[in-house]
Amino acid sequence: MACRRYSSTRHLQQQQPKLAYEWIVDGTVIPQSKIMDHEIDNDKEVIVFLHGLLGNAKNLRTPAKKLTQQLPHYNALLLDIRGHGNSSPSTIAKSQSTSFSQPHNFQSCVQDIFDTLSPLGLTGLNSPKAICGHSLGGRIALQYSHSLCTTAADTAQTIEPPRQTWVLDSVPGKADPSVHNVLRAISSLPRPIASKKWLIDTLVTKYSMDKGVAMWIATNLRDSGDGHKSLDWVFDLGIANELVQNFSDQDFVEMIHNVTTTTTNGKSSNDVNNDNNSMVQLVMAGKNKSWSDEIVSELESIPSFQKEESLRSSSLFQMHTLDKAGHWVHVDDLEGLLKLMVEGLKQ
Repeated sequence: MACRRYSSTRHLQQQQPKLAYEWIVDGTVIPQSKIMDHEIDNDKEVIVFLHGLLGNAKNLRTPAKKLTQQLPHYNALLLDIRGHGNSSPSTIAKSQSTSFSQPHNFQSCVQDIFDTLSPLGLTGLNSPKAICGHSLGGRIALQYSHSLCTTAADTAQTIEPPRQTWVLDSVPGKADPSVHNVLRAISSLPRPIASKKWLIDTLVTKYSMDKGVAMWIATNLRDSGDGHKSLDWVFDLGIANELVQNFSDQDFVEMIHNVTTTTTNGKSSNDVNNDNNSMVQLVMAGKNKSWSDEIVSELESIPSFQKEESLRSSSLFQMHTLDKAGHWVHVDDLEGLLKLMVEGLKQ
């Protein structure tokens, strides 16, 4: 299946990007509020970063900073997906017209990305050359690349498919039970929330949650605005819950197959040197027990994966394992992840 291009003409009249964002240039963060004070070099290539469920763009700042320092010809664009961070209805300024209508699914998230890239001028030759997502963000990154490989373009003003899609510890299939447990726990809490300490203590004692996870969840709080110094979630719980329901609907393996295998003149190709092809790089956490032998075997059955180790560097679908890392691969083994990405993006 050949990668086609997504037409962005109908979005050019949009004044503001759909999603909240920040740039990282040469290791320096440029927040959206300061973007008018900086000139972004359009001659550099762009990699888009997408965070995981209940997270925000800041979660991926460190790998993005270090990547742009090691690959200075890249700028990084970090996005808050719908319902998260500064793209949450609770944090969007009332004067801003941005809204996120249902359905809250992966394809809607992809449309949000299209509606962000177009106003930023990231179309045509300026389209992002790579996209990288962690966990939920990895699923959306794959959906983004798949959409660009299966949507016919009707004009020259288009978003080009990325040359590489990096999927960081996104396990195919339905969400892990631990995800539902976290969502049920925080959904049952009274709002507004009294304090971060109360939240952490309650999640640990009442819901037997790991303290590290509870502390991370507590970073997603903001002033509730009720004048009583109480707190509320930065993210939109309703949107988050709906996105999780979409996990089992995504044909993860088939999407990788479609993105990495093109058809030209009736002949299939998964050659890394074919300009019509897009590469998928899947990074698995060695300590994540969700990567069962069955799942890995199914992924290895994708035609674009080379089982012979000597041929894997030329494969359009590549799988990597970071043995020292848990689910947060960009935290647990940042050095190992950066080594993979720097070498991969040089291909």
